Amino acid sequence: MFQGWWIVATHFMVMFFATGFYTYALPLIVPPVIEELGSDASTINSLFSIVMILGAVVSPLAGPLVDKWSARGLLLIGVGALIAALVGLSYAQSDSTFVLMGILLGISGPLCGPMAGSAVISRWFTATRGRALGIAAIGTSIGGFVVPRSLGYAIEAGAWRDGLRGLAVVVAVVTIPLLLLRFWDRPEHRGVIAEPAPAGAAGQAIGDEPALTSGEILKRLDFWLFTIGLSLFLACYMGTVANLGKYFSDAGFNAGDAGSLMSYVALGGVLGKLGFGYLADRLPLKVAFSAAIVSTAFAIFLLTLMPGYGILALATFFLGVATGGILPVWNAIVPVLFGLKNFGRAMGLMAPATSLVSAPTFLVIGIVRDSAGSYVPVFQGFLGVLAASLLVILPLKVVRGGAAKAA
Repeated sequence: MFQGWWIVATHFMVMFFATGFYTYALPLIVPPVIEELGSDASTINSLFSIVMILGAVVSPLAGPLVDKWSARGLLLIGVGALIAALVGLSYAQSDSTFVLMGILLGISGPLCGPMAGSAVISRWFTATRGRALGIAAIGTSIGGFVVPRSLGYAIEAGAWRDGLRGLAVVVAVVTIPLLLLRFWDRPEHRGVIAEPAPAGAAGQAIGDEPALTSGEILKRLDFWLFTIGLSLFLACYMGTVANLGKYFSDAGFNAGDAGSLMSYVALGGVLGKLGFGYLADRLPLKVAFSAAIVSTAFAIFLLTLMPGYGILALATFFLGVATGGILPVWNAIVPVLFGLKNFGRAMGLMAPATSLVSAPTFLVIGIVRDSAGSYVPVFQGFLGVLAASLLVILPLKVVRGGAAKAA
């Protein structure tokens, strides 16, 4: 077996737990935390803002280290921070302590996310890079299916704290051995060569581009077109998913039904990642990115209708398709735009923009929800923001072979 698949499997499991918890399971804890600690949505939502702000600091610092130091080392730090956050959340006795755990999640998120693991996958794979990235990204969706359902049972039993501590143990037992024993930063560290490009596949092998400085990347228009469009999209998507638990609670669903609805996000993500990962090797990447935006807009439109369980299942499914599209496509676009040698640096430089746009979004969502008693005004505003996201990326021309330009 090609050893690169161990890299894919390890990255799969890290994102299984990291994204499975933060994106899909953490929102389910919000209602019982608000009730038990006597808090409100705007206060608890500040945890997500802290995560975004920390991401804006950690990512640009970690990005160059992915290229020059050790992705494995960064992933181990990220997993350690995740385990500590889970334990800390489980023992929180006040909403301020609970919110402050966002510091650890803010460290874990960038390090356990696509930046480090996807950079290593891109070093190992050439002809099937999109497929490998898509398979690894499925970890977020499978985790989104398993983790919230498992934690949902603990929440229903009034044992969400025990559920978090149990999850911390499982994360440690599964991911740390994989990172230590089956994850290597570069093929040459194992004395093997990367997957060769197929004959006649000109432009598919990326990696011969020159190394760029941060300043050179920041001066490029294609960087800002892609980053702004991505930031607007992520603010809407993450803001919506982070508040689904409270949205379901407002609609009268219990924790079990809410967990089931969140699992449809994961199911859509699996199909989206497989499909978009396949298409990333064959179709214009901007088309796939646009499709993810449209899928999110459709899902949020359905949420504004305050529908019953069946339509909500459809809405959450299309949210999953969107995240399934964005992760492999995002990871495939970056080396095309900036070169494989600059993957970590470029991803790190994008993070402050995406984080600084998303951070206030969580606070605004909580304030609007608490004042209006509904998430509908928020979701209606998101539809306009998603339209702006689509318009921003339209001038971007992504050309296989590493070149890109604005029309």
